[in-house]
Amino acid sequence: MIRFNPENERIKRQYFEWEMEANGKSAKTVDNMRNSIYAFEEFTKFKSLKRLNKDDIIVFKKHIAKQKNKRTGELVSKSYLFHTSKNLIGFFRWLCCQRGYKKSISPSNINYFNLSDKDVQIAHSPKNKRFPTLSQIKRVIMNMPSETEIEKRDRALVAFLIITGMRVNAVTSLKLKHVFLEEGYVVQDPNEVKTKFGKKITSYFLPVGDEIIKIFMDWVKFLKDEKLCDYECPLFPKTSLALDENSQFKRDFLDTTPWETTSPIRKIVQQAFISAGLAYYNPHSFRNTLVKRAYELCRTPEEFKTWSQNLGHNNPLTTFTSYGHIEEFNQGEIIKRLGRRAAEAVGE
Repeated sequence: MIRFNPENERIKRQYFEWEMEANGKSAKTVDNMRNSIYAFEEFTKFKSLKRLNKDDIIVFKKHIAKQKNKRTGELVSKSYLFHTSKNLIGFFRWLCCQRGYKKSISPSNINYFNLSDKDVQIAHSPKNKRFPTLSQIKRVIMNMPSETEIEKRDRALVAFLIITGMRVNAVTSLKLKHVFLEEGYVVQDPNEVKTKFGKKITSYFLPVGDEIIKIFMDWVKFLKDEKLCDYECPLFPKTSLALDENSQFKRDFLDTTPWETTSPIRKIVQQAFISAGLAYYNPHSFRNTLVKRAYELCRTPEEFKTWSQNLGHNNPLTTFTSYGHIEEFNQGEIIKRLGRRAAEAVGE
């Protein structure tokens, strides 16, 4: 069975190179584009991209709309359909300007990849995201053991995630030199830290509880005073693997190298929630928890802008739209509270 078309592969390689080198797209973004294009090729049985026609596009859209998510077993989301459509439109608009494809691909046909206005609206609708309460996270942290150095690290890690809201990819590349305990902040230097979009982010410790902040601060002091780590040491070193007397791997001590992936962090958080008798919430959901905390504490635009900037957002609207969705039950409570406030104002 044919699994690729050599002619298509050559022009696709040029497109991916253009997206990365000329448009500055990340490898992850290009991989998503590659998957979308491959899905279309597979559906058309890998025929030449020069033979693009509107009938293929219309049938393809109906086909992918009936596909099921492999993880959930439910129909793929409108968001997935929207991004697939967007990736294919971008690719074919580029392609129809290339030598050998200008006459064979009609620019007007590319528009058939567009979804209906209704589907686009659904794709852009805010999702009801599950995230833990601050009380739940505190319970998880306080339930975690802290006898061995591995346990100390794991506990400090979960504490760090909630006092900074930092993305796990950045956490894997942090070093001791990026932490300023006395001033109470961490610098995500894009030259050394894997920050989103290569931004420099200064993350001050957020007011989520002095006991949580102390756990992290004690961890940094442990690394400096007891482990005698220098400033190039990873903030959260990975676990050292060694053989015991029974030739079995043991994980009792810290290594001097950083984690290479985010998987260990996710596993630590997952196990911590399970041990506390709670449903698992991924580390990224902590950012939603922190935005809810901002709603409780921030009283001026300046305060919310500062909180948003602490999370690495240049624009507070990003914080509002991506992490600040108000659940319906909270929406009702807030409206009632505003009503009481209005009534009190009239009474005055």
